[in-house]
Amino acid sequence: MSQPLPGETLQLLAGELHAIGQRLTYLGTVVQAQAATQVAAPQAPAPQETQPQQDVPPQQAPTPQNHPPQAARPPVFGQPQVTPYPGLGQQPVRPRSRLGANLEPSRVLAWVGAGVTLLGVVFLLVLAVQQDWLGPGARITGGAVLSALLVGAGWWMHRRSKGQDAGRIAAFALATTGFAAMFLDVVAATSLYGFVSAPVGLGAGLLVSIGGLALADRWQARPLALGVVLSSAICAPLITQLPNAMLIGFLVLLQVAAAPVQVRRGWPSLALAAGIPVVLAALVAAIWGVFFHDPVLVIAISVSVLLGVVIAAITAGARPDADRTAIALLVTAPTPAFLAGPLLLETSAAGLLGAGTTVLLLAIWAVARFVPAFRDWLSRRFTTAVGAMASIAAAQTTLTVLDSSSWATALLCEALVLSAGAFVLRSAGVLLGATCYATFGFLLALVNEVPLTALLWHGYAPGIAGLLCGLLIAAAAIVVPASAARIEKFPKSPPLWSATGLALLYGTASATMAACLLVSDTRTGFLTAHILITLSWVVAAIVLLLRGIRAKRLRIAGMVLIAASLAKLLLFDLATLDGVARVIAFLCAGLILLAAGSHYARLLKKQPES
Repeated sequence: MSQPLPGETLQLLAGELHAIGQRLTYLGTVVQAQAATQVAAPQAPAPQETQPQQDVPPQQAPTPQNHPPQAARPPVFGQPQVTPYPGLGQQPVRPRSRLGANLEPSRVLAWVGAGVTLLGVVFLLVLAVQQDWLGPGARITGGAVLSALLVGAGWWMHRRSKGQDAGRIAAFALATTGFAAMFLDVVAATSLYGFVSAPVGLGAGLLVSIGGLALADRWQARPLALGVVLSSAICAPLITQLPNAMLIGFLVLLQVAAAPVQVRRGWPSLALAAGIPVVLAALVAAIWGVFFHDPVLVIAISVSVLLGVVIAAITAGARPDADRTAIALLVTAPTPAFLAGPLLLETSAAGLLGAGTTVLLLAIWAVARFVPAFRDWLSRRFTTAVGAMASIAAAQTTLTVLDSSSWATALLCEALVLSAGAFVLRSAGVLLGATCYATFGFLLALVNEVPLTALLWHGYAPGIAGLLCGLLIAAAAIVVPASAARIEKFPKSPPLWSATGLALLYGTASATMAACLLVSDTRTGFLTAHILITLSWVVAAIVLLLRGIRAKRLRIAGMVLIAASLAKLLLFDLATLDGVARVIAFLCAGLILLAAGSHYARLLKKQPES
């Protein structure tokens, strides 16, 4: 049978598409008729008038060899009706987007009015202090009365609205203004006028914020909760006028009061609105405390860090859908402690603050990792974030407490501990932390303990610190890949393996140089160290080759190390060594290579090629 021409194929395809369109048009007409019948009053079914159907015989069905059928005909009476396609009837009205709904004139006017009113209350309090209007007691009493009136007006407006959107918006705005003004009135009575002590003022502020957020929970009004928290947090610094411990305390109270409502209702935006102002205030206070001493500032920052981390963990456990919000709070909460310790405290006290933060984070990680009751309560992602923050806190504490000359040694020791933990727990997250510690420790060692100049020129003796650091670098270059192999996170990238090999060679070379210079800090000791380094590289390469009879990777590593040894022998030792040292280096290296070559050839005859 001959194939149809391209023009005929296009005609057939056009006919098929035209027939499908006619059938869809007919189905749409049937569905619309049924929808109109359902809207009208129900009537007794009447027999349908049908027209004779002109069916297409089976032999005339549309095929690539004949023409497509004409428009579809209505079915005859008694045949099953075609099921209407969903969406062909009346289309539902698309709901208005949330952004557009929030930008309605009624909403904008209500919330702008609330903000302007609240700023007016703040400016009135500040101006009354500056101009000495009335007395402090009258100012506080007037603010409390105005706040109560605004809250009462909001309650009345909410009851009168009867669920209407416009009335609810006005009620939210009035209640927000009232509770925020009441909170600021308490702040002013505590920090500006000293009418009440700090504990009493903080307790009153907590009660006010709990009242506003409880009302938001009762009305199921997230805008009211956000308005109470944000307006109080934004305007409180205008009252205290200083980023001191009092400001941090009142902002922490807002975060504590908002936590139960956020957990109950699942409002991630409320958690961020309550948590971020605390972190920002603590950071600014840490910098401010450098110039203006505040004896309780560190305590306030520590409490804010503690509560921030705990609230983040509670949010992650109680609300798995807000996992990202909880992680954001967890990452930002400890940062004020990282800054406050080195700026405001002595070395020992800063170390205690950092160690306390580390212990807190490690405790949450350990509970989520090893306690069966909490293993499924916190998500794996949040647990990983807690471990990462604990690693950062530990590194920051290490850098704060120790002198810069010991940073590399300490970080490498911590890298070995984390590598052992990753080996035992088979944890990729712990292995990542160990890799980061080892990398930063190695980079710091190049600057302090074992600089490159100690290997190139005689005149700098690394001493015992250099010997220990070189051994730690070599150990980390072995232990970290071994842990990766155990947990099946074996790196397959050649650059990673090359970097690990270079670290191993550098560590062994630095340790050898430091040991030789400890024995004899002369040029003879320096040359002897280089001879031993070259010979040790050659021996290690031969061991890899002999072990790699059945392992291709080991053979490749051995050949690369042989090339590195020859490059050092010809490019560095030939120019640096002189006299007997040069002869010894070349003769020993050559003899070892000759013996190893003959032995390797005999082994290849006995073993099959892999």
